[in-house]
Amino acid sequence: MEHGVVTDDSVPTLDLRQVERRDRRAAWERAMASRLVPMGVHLSADSDEDNHGMFRSLDVSDIKVTQWECPELKLVRTKRLVETTDTEALMLLTASAGSQVFELDSGTARMEAGTARISTTRVAYSSTVSSVLRKRSVVIPFAALAPYDTGGAIPDCLMLDQSRPLARLLISFVDSMSTHITCMDPAEVDAARDALLTLVAGVIRSNTRAAYDGPALLPALRSQLEWWIKEHLRGGPIRVVDMAKAFNVSSRTVHRTFSLTGDTVRSVVRTQRLAGARRDVVATNLPIGSIAHRWGYYGASHFGREFKTFLSMSPSDYRYSFGISHVDKHSEMETLNPRFASTMNDLAS
Repeated sequence: MEHGVVTDDSVPTLDLRQVERRDRRAAWERAMASRLVPMGVHLSADSDEDNHGMFRSLDVSDIKVTQWECPELKLVRTKRLVETTDTEALMLLTASAGSQVFELDSGTARMEAGTARISTTRVAYSSTVSSVLRKRSVVIPFAALAPYDTGGAIPDCLMLDQSRPLARLLISFVDSMSTHITCMDPAEVDAARDALLTLVAGVIRSNTRAAYDGPALLPALRSQLEWWIKEHLRGGPIRVVDMAKAFNVSSRTVHRTFSLTGDTVRSVVRTQRLAGARRDVVATNLPIGSIAHRWGYYGASHFGREFKTFLSMSPSDYRYSFGISHVDKHSEMETLNPRFASTMNDLAS
């Protein structure tokens, strides 16, 4: 492999000073496909030779976090690319310098220093970077976000600025991760993951609350019902009639509360159960079969199929990559998570 050219996720950096000019477009397209989603890249022929572009990865467990320095370029994510991409994820972009303009079917959006953009991998768009852009991208699998209350469907394009305190906190959190993530042990990384997902869900929820079609009290009931589900997951089957009785509402109201966001009681129970089991996979040394039994799965094979469907890895592989309960785990960090240990060394060399 030629130095500096990305071929897979194991390469933590891309520095186009190390890539021949004729190969740079292909290098950028591989970088985008690896760290974001597949898209076409067109580099400006007039860009300064020193304005080369680079990235480094700063992943937070199974969430891809990337710091980019982009030259002048144009990006195109066509509807065909959307249809042929298996990845279903939320994408959060924050900018610290420069600007990026997005052209979508719904209109034009501009991201600049101090602002952020939330969208999904299901959205087609074209985008222009007219000068040096420094930004961070956060790619969150839908399965990772599912246990957190977003309050509704994730919008195709949600622009955030400094006017709202929670949005300001999220932007600051993402921008500060590059300073701290390489120094964290695996337990701290998992805590940072939870904090990031909580903030993202909160920002989406606060910006989409007005989109509810039902009475204003239903969103509040939804939060209480989800809390009740979490508290009773390991106590046996979750029944709608029990939930309705606990909150003195009808079963129809329970179903309606979840259907407002396109969910069902069954789908919410499923994601909450998986979230609890995932926590046991990364935080304990319990056998996989014991975790399956503890969280109400029929057996280890059933649990393994569910886990891989939502998180794209088997429970054992996930524990190997992100587990935090092993003795002297911090000393094994470079072996298990080479991105964390190697990124700063690669940039300094």
